[in-house]
Amino acid sequence: MTRQLRIEPDGVVIDAADHDTILQAARRRGIALAYECGWGSCGACKVTLVDGQVDPIFPGAPAMNPRDARRSRILACQSRAISDVTIARGPGDWSAPTPRCVEQQAILRGVDDLAPEIRQFSFETAEPINFRPGQYAILHLGEGLRRCYSMCNLPGSKALQFIAKRYDGGKGSNALAALASGAQITIEAPFGACTLRRQQGRKVFVAGGTGIAPILAMLREAAEARLDFGSPVDVIYGARTPADLAADDMLETAIARIPQGRYLPVVEHAPSDWPHAAGFVTDVIQSAVLDHAAAEFYVAGPPVMVNAVRSLLRAVDVPITRVHYDSFG
Repeated sequence: MTRQLRIEPDGVVIDAADHDTILQAARRRGIALAYECGWGSCGACKVTLVDGQVDPIFPGAPAMNPRDARRSRILACQSRAISDVTIARGPGDWSAPTPRCVEQQAILRGVDDLAPEIRQFSFETAEPINFRPGQYAILHLGEGLRRCYSMCNLPGSKALQFIAKRYDGGKGSNALAALASGAQITIEAPFGACTLRRQQGRKVFVAGGTGIAPILAMLREAAEARLDFGSPVDVIYGARTPADLAADDMLETAIARIPQGRYLPVVEHAPSDWPHAAGFVTDVIQSAVLDHAAAEFYVAGPPVMVNAVRSLLRAVDVPITRVHYDSFG
């Protein structure tokens, strides 16, 4: 069954399938509603519900507050239409049409261990899916079970690679970890706006845990295109222990091909012979990046880490337009 979705003030009318969020329905038809994180953390995709009813997938989404409820504001990324619906976008919520999101069957071709409970999953799709490094896909891992994972490889082939951690009690991560080679799942892509801006200038990439996946993809893009930003490029990667730095070798390979690239790993629990920083990514940002306001930041990782980095950058007067982030749970 489909519902009719009307987008004001433009008067665009599209069909939305039962399983689609409002954001997905729009993107499938090349309509670019604003969004950033895709899971309810940032609030960039808030729209006004003018008429109709929606099912909130994530009622406790961090971006929502009581004022939003009073103003009939909803998250397009976390709302499914259960009747014909009319929404109104804000004045800054519209941009040029984007490539349509596609849905394809994908076959798991390989799994590589990278760190304790962290693996790289390599899928093959029937046709190449066009995406920009830094974007993510939605993996259908069971009935009503969908999870977002960022691609860590470059586009241009039928391959989609993801870095994921298995968590005790995590339905999605356990379902992914249980897939056998040859298993077939549905993948939707691309999503996400945390992608590389190629203009000249200082770049700082900050990752925590499996947030290294989109960062690695952007670094690979820079290396493959032989980009020279004319300024230092710092890559700060944080984890609990050295063994948890899941993509060390791949990172170093990419960074070695980027002019003025520098790898700055940091761990919370450092052994006595650890030659790098101990602590958190915010400690390294404060000590290693001298002119914060002149740098452009790309941040990916768990919400607590991303929020800590954003708070730090606000405190040192980094303009919001120079901070691009991907926050996920």
